[in-house]
Amino acid sequence: MTAPSKPKQALDLEGALLQELQGDVSDSIAQQLLEELPPFTATSVVLDNGCGPGAVTMAIMGSNPPTGLKIHATDVNPMFLAQRKASLTDNPSWPVKVETMDACNLTFADNTFDFSFTNFVFAGLFDDVGAASHILRTLKPGGTGVITGWAEMPWQIALKNAHYKTRGTEEPMAPFLSKSCYQKEEIERATRAAGWKDVKYVQKEAYLNLGTDLRRWASIAWTFLGTPVGGWQQRDERMWEEALDSIVEELPRNEWSKVEGGVNKIRMVADVAIARK
Repeated sequence: MTAPSKPKQALDLEGALLQELQGDVSDSIAQQLLEELPPFTATSVVLDNGCGPGAVTMAIMGSNPPTGLKIHATDVNPMFLAQRKASLTDNPSWPVKVETMDACNLTFADNTFDFSFTNFVFAGLFDDVGAASHILRTLKPGGTGVITGWAEMPWQIALKNAHYKTRGTEEPMAPFLSKSCYQKEEIERATRAAGWKDVKYVQKEAYLNLGTDLRRWASIAWTFLGTPVGGWQQRDERMWEEALDSIVEELPRNEWSKVEGGVNKIRMVADVAIARK
């Protein structure tokens, strides 16, 4: 029997669902990052590198930046780029240019940016040293580079256990679940190899909003993150509800989980590297 392109229970991948999956944790971390950095000026040129849903850009624009500041928002994912372009339609005065570009191979000239943010991107890169080198190369002397990675993603344990329960312990972990974290030690390795010096490390935390219906969040998470090596199998369609049962049962047991006003939340911690060139 031919394996399905995806299980019939899986949701259609689109930006609004991804935003629901991620909640506002990236936005919260991005806002906290600005408190660690020198102020923007009217001549600041900023790179939102691997911009994704646009947390950094939105945090900057929400901080009432000075007139004259410019932002380049880059990514290789068409869905994210479409979201960013749509946001500019709603905010035509924003000084943001959206461009398709690989974080591992930035094509900007040397010494272009005063600030460069790479927010929760490195875990999915094939060449993290190359990406760190391009960030350093494209920063102006005196410019500030920021890399963030998730140090703790407690919800990930529930999804990994659903993988084991429905696929067995011998099958390789679903790729998106094996690469989600990118901790301080990994950031240090990549930035050191790329020539970064005098790097300051801080941790920031935020609570991920899982909503009032854990099963809905589990369905979105399993759709986006549960795809196994080699693609979906008939088994995954057959075991779909069992996987969701496992996730929903385990999420509230985590010591970092809580419920506020009927909303399920779970704490996440980010490792942040900040360096001046």
